[in-house]
Amino acid sequence: MTRRPIRPLPAASAIAAAFLAFAVAIPAAVAQNTPLADPIPGTLPASAVAIGVRPLLANLTSPVAGAVAPGEPNQLYIVDQVGRILKAPVRGFATKGVSKLFLDVSSRLVPLNMYDERGLLGLAFHPDYASNGRFYLFTSEPVQGQADFSTLPAGTAPVNHSVVSEWRVANPGSANPVVDPASVRVLMRIDKPQGNHNGGALAFGPDRMLYISLGDGGAGDDQGTGHAPEGNAQSLAPGNVLGKILRIDPLGSNAANGAYGIPADNPFVNRDGADEIFAYGLRNPFRMGFDAEGTLWAGDVGQGAIEEVNHIVSGGNYGWRVKEGSFLFDANGTSGGFVYQASPGAPAGLIDPVAEYDHADGAGQPTLRRAVIGGYVYDGKAIPQLRGQYVFADYVGDDGTGKLLTLGVRNQVEQLLAPPRDPLGIPVLGMAQDAAGEIYVLGNADGSTRGNAGVVLKLVPRR
Repeated sequence: MTRRPIRPLPAASAIAAAFLAFAVAIPAAVAQNTPLADPIPGTLPASAVAIGVRPLLANLTSPVAGAVAPGEPNQLYIVDQVGRILKAPVRGFATKGVSKLFLDVSSRLVPLNMYDERGLLGLAFHPDYASNGRFYLFTSEPVQGQADFSTLPAGTAPVNHSVVSEWRVANPGSANPVVDPASVRVLMRIDKPQGNHNGGALAFGPDRMLYISLGDGGAGDDQGTGHAPEGNAQSLAPGNVLGKILRIDPLGSNAANGAYGIPADNPFVNRDGADEIFAYGLRNPFRMGFDAEGTLWAGDVGQGAIEEVNHIVSGGNYGWRVKEGSFLFDANGTSGGFVYQASPGAPAGLIDPVAEYDHADGAGQPTLRRAVIGGYVYDGKAIPQLRGQYVFADYVGDDGTGKLLTLGVRNQVEQLLAPPRDPLGIPVLGMAQDAAGEIYVLGNADGSTRGNAGVVLKLVPRR
């Protein structure tokens, strides 16, 4: 089978600050807009880099993320969506299949449906974890009290709270770290209008600030109950942090609730928009991460046609739901939205993705790709030809397997594991990177939150 290429697009640059608080001219949705049946013609080329995968862990349920704790370069912490965090050695003899339970927060989560997008979604260790033992979680929890942020009309109950919390370990760096269950401290609660489009990624930047990704609130087309008239992602109304990436100081206290700090150089301090907002115009930035140069990469899951890879910059507006990728988007009332016109670089004030791809290889063809899974720039030594390339994935196609992808020359999306030698054969739920820069693929047999078919696979040279 063939794959559609990503349309290469100009990278975001330092001038992105000029996009801050632009009054974007939103094209009116009119009846004569016609959906594009094949937005990006062509096929997705195979990468020239030959790789394989090697199992690291098995018997998980739904692994979605990984993190490295400062001071523990030989360990990788794996986030299982159902509420468990496992600690696994990634170097040394007999590491395959070895892990220890670090923390179980399943009792704090909302009950998860078979294909739920909610759960334990993010983990980040404070840069001073080796001395202060602090780490942070993103969880989907039952409603408890009043949220710090809400887009819902008065009297309308949220389906759950998205919660960012701080935890502490009494003996960080030890072989058997013990989490103090009484140490949990909630930083923020956010009302969720619907159960999907949670975002949920956490990452500390080189500035030592905590970055938090949030989807547009759920349902479809960023409209309906709990969605602003222009869509949550474009809204800078008070209390609207959905469809955004936030930036906070978890050790500070000058936020409205006193539980964290607002960096003075955040782009919306003393402007319209919540002080916490770093970037906006995002539909569902499910996974994100920093590279060694300090660039923040995010995969933004598309609505029905286009998947995005973005460089996130301060104050940037990434276009949703004015655009999906570099294409104009028509929300189309209650009939289902669609892309209808290629519009790279316009309207002014919006940042296009550095790369994008669509879902099928032509009009009427099977869906081969559904949702981008953001990844990492490969910085390891095992696969020299891959060094410096952004490695990411797509969740799953009608063929039952996720797609492992990379950005090649001029940000051309290429398939790393191309048919007929494609050993994945599973939906991809997340990516991870260890302290040495090696990359791991996380997935399970059917993309569900049930069973024990979840695996962590390490990228290795093809033998």
